[in-house]
Amino acid sequence: MPFISVRIFEERLDGTQDEEFIKNLTEAVTKTFGEESRSHTWVALEGTPAKRWGIAGRLGSKL
Repeated sequence: MPFISVRIFEERLDGTQDEEFIKNLTEAVTKTFGEESRSHTWVALEGTPAKRWGIAGRLGSKL
């Protein structure tokens, strides 16, 4: 079973795009592995506040 874990700035998960994002990731898996993979594909969106991310030595909230 494909399991896709996405870590993203919490601020980008406003609830309006989550379903579309999950649908598109599932479509990509299905396109690659075939229709039978659709019902076995799990997606988890894990939001982390930007102030808790470090990117190139800087806080994500300061990018």
